[in-house]
Amino acid sequence: MQKLIRNDWCRKPGEHFAKIRILNHDIHPEGLDIDRVRFFEPGRLVPEADVGHIISVLKGGGSIHVEGDSRSPFCLTEGMHLYIPPGKGSVLNGAPRTELLCVSGADPSQGRGKDFLLRDETFIAACAAGSQSLRWNFTPQYLSRRIFLHHDPVLLSKSGNPVSWFRTTMFNVSGLPHNEEGEPVFKMSYNSRTECNVCYDVKGDARVRMAEHPYGKSNQPWGPWLKLDDDSTYHLNEAAGSPEEECFVDEVTRTLQYLRNKHEVHIANGHVTLCCLFDPAPTGVENHRPGEYSDYEPLSKVLGTPLYETHQREIAKFDAMVDTLSIAKATGTLDAHHGTPEWQLYLQGQEAQVSIESGIAKALAAEGKGREHVLARWMQRQG
Repeated sequence: MQKLIRNDWCRKPGEHFAKIRILNHDIHPEGLDIDRVRFFEPGRLVPEADVGHIISVLKGGGSIHVEGDSRSPFCLTEGMHLYIPPGKGSVLNGAPRTELLCVSGADPSQGRGKDFLLRDETFIAACAAGSQSLRWNFTPQYLSRRIFLHHDPVLLSKSGNPVSWFRTTMFNVSGLPHNEEGEPVFKMSYNSRTECNVCYDVKGDARVRMAEHPYGKSNQPWGPWLKLDDDSTYHLNEAAGSPEEECFVDEVTRTLQYLRNKHEVHIANGHVTLCCLFDPAPTGVENHRPGEYSDYEPLSKVLGTPLYETHQREIAKFDAMVDTLSIAKATGTLDAHHGTPEWQLYLQGQEAQVSIESGIAKALAAEGKGREHVLARWMQRQG
């Protein structure tokens, strides 16, 4: 399987859009199809009704009618994300220059969720309580918009795992820790999951490289740097039990440890925004650590822990707010929700998120490396 996939756009005669198949359910380990769609003129997209779909609006907008849903049609704008369950027919009308990403199950059984979901990033950005961000994870390295997490009822991979769907912006690497060659980079090693990264907004010099096996703590051999642009997808496709997976016994815990999908990303004078599919889905409590080849922790180390149980209690009320206000925005009824408990929670969450991000910026400024200037354009503003 290719580590880097380049778009080969295909526009059929008579269609108003071009489409590229990025992942194929019968080839790739997740067992799902991913299509990218680009409208050149007003047109209609009809997702297959028998299977479930995640659809994200990357650019532009339009509307969607969902069979049996009296609230539809829903107005679609950039930053909206949908889940359409199996058995729900739908028709999506796209405006010119609209771009979509669509993740589809290959079988009705992969539709874990039975209800239509619509989530708008306006409200996802306000999921924060105290010092904890629940869905809008702003860090010194990246901004991760966690649209669908492990507990969200959307799609299953072919192995039966819930998958997650994030929209992430990785920032300029200036001021980050260096690799062995002295370059500042993002360091990651997804030892417990695969990840497909569909890049669509790339500025500056951006590239990724994959570690070669066997992995080492020093003198690590690497594959070539691969250039990233708006039409590229890098796929961390070394799956559990695959020939590429390394295994060793930890000397302290005497437990088996696995190694796969080690990689580095370098971004100079710009950023990379992408949508990413994780299998299995992260829970939302995990974070990367600058300077380490970090992973979203294995589910076995997170599910059932007090930290996760607390996270689930906190996020539940924000999920209800996001779902209610997102539908209201998409149906033109948002003004009627001003002053409601959901609206008050939205304002409180927004205030908490702004405070969290301000604290990160102040801490970076105190370090004196200038990293706070890299983050400035991505920070939330009150109101």
